[in-house]
Amino acid sequence: MSVIADRTYKGWGDPVLAFIRKALRRIAKFIVAVSDAIAESRMQRAALEAELYHGHYRHSSKNDDDLPVVH
Repeated sequence: MSVIADRTYKGWGDPVLAFIRKALRRIAKFIVAVSDAIAESRMQRAALEAELYHGHYRHSSKNDDDLPVVH
């Protein structure tokens, strides 16, 4: 019987695949956490702008004097 057909074969692939799966799972969790943090930051900024300027202005960092810009 070949190694490919033998399902009980426990070669070097199982620990390596387990490590790769674990690493990919951690990377995916990190990406999701970063994405959530960015989304929350955007929501808080939008809520703050709405509260301060009542939807008439947007705060823009492109200006040198950091004044709100009419939109």
